[in-house]
Amino acid sequence: MRGDTLSPFSGRNTAFKERQCIICKARASKTDCEPDGSFVFEAHEAWKDFHNSLRHFYEVGELCDVTLKVRLPLLPVEFLTGTVAKEEMIKGNLSCRDLLDEARNYHLHLSNKVVPDFEYSVRTTPRKHTAGVLFCVGGRGGSGDPFRSIECYSITKNSWFFGPEMNSRRRHVGVISVGGKVYAVGGHDGSEHLGNMEMFDPLTNKWMMKASMNTKRRGIALAALGGPIYAIGGLDDNSCFNDVERYDIESDRWSAVAPMNTPRGGVGSVALGSYVYAVGGNDGVASLSSVERFDPHLNKWTEVKEMGQRRAGNGVSKLNGCLYVVGGFDDNSPLSSVERFDPRMHRWEYVSELTTPRGGVGVATVMGRVFAVGGHNGNIYLNTVEAFEPRMNRWELVGSVSHCRAGAGVAVCSSHISQIRDVGQGSSNVVNCM
Repeated sequence: MRGDTLSPFSGRNTAFKERQCIICKARASKTDCEPDGSFVFEAHEAWKDFHNSLRHFYEVGELCDVTLKVRLPLLPVEFLTGTVAKEEMIKGNLSCRDLLDEARNYHLHLSNKVVPDFEYSVRTTPRKHTAGVLFCVGGRGGSGDPFRSIECYSITKNSWFFGPEMNSRRRHVGVISVGGKVYAVGGHDGSEHLGNMEMFDPLTNKWMMKASMNTKRRGIALAALGGPIYAIGGLDDNSCFNDVERYDIESDRWSAVAPMNTPRGGVGSVALGSYVYAVGGNDGVASLSSVERFDPHLNKWTEVKEMGQRRAGNGVSKLNGCLYVVGGFDDNSPLSSVERFDPRMHRWEYVSELTTPRGGVGVATVMGRVFAVGGHNGNIYLNTVEAFEPRMNRWELVGSVSHCRAGAGVAVCSSHISQIRDVGQGSSNVVNCM
């Protein structure tokens, strides 16, 4: 933004100097403001203040400059269409309307609609301070005992630190984040299978026990679609399950929904578009390449095109409207292969392989990259972490976790990194990975 204009960001306008800037939540005298949609439009009151700022930029001819810096695609679609799109100043500016169209097309693309010539841009990627916190929860290492420890990833520092521990040890645990909280469900504590669930709240920095599932199991996968959390598949010492349970957060209650067509222990899952996908797993005899998806409106599971590779203990995440399945075991052999499913084309394709095979790997998406955390390479438990950059079609190693672990749950929580209390063990406390 030009410094010769009398604007809230130039430092010359004393009326703005002593108040918080609604656009960037920084001091208004700052000259290089890069607003993020998640901050700008988080409430209608904020919009009113921002509207006044837009009026100023409209008058000095810089409306498109400031709108360009707001990452409109990251706004909730209801607010984007119901409030921002109705703003007369934006409707009257062709360049701003192009940015609004980009945001609309982004949401159409994520809903599995075919949008010709759509391309991702910097405006579709969260900034570091709004991207959330990557949690690595539980798992087990060479010692054999499951962990209750939690490690959290600081994107800005490219390093991990220990957060508050869970109440229970858990390996092959299902983990997900919904509404700024982290949920850990089921798993095995070293003695028995678990059906209970606990929730981490960054505001209190504590884990709290919640309602238990009806079926105790490990190797489950969690997905969240439209509010509820779905616990999918899993196994115990006797059986692989096709059971699916749905957890209502408001009532703290589990209920059964339609079972999958195939039992799947060590399954991967993610919500994509209007469906919940169950990917791979083991049916009690062999690893699976089959995939099915759940329609909550019909309460029905339907088979979709299978993967090119059989795999269980794989990690699953979504990025740019596609489903990624990472690593896993082909029966007992750990895999380095990675496949991507495009629901618009109903097609699987291989992308670049991991730098090392990883079975029992934890996977999540942060800052436009897919992170693969830990796992087992056939010889040792791993503490290494790598990230996939889709534009480069390349995996690269990033900061390692302290505990070498497989069967951990990985999820991204929408809290700020400063909310999570560091328990002080530090990344130097690396245990034997054998």
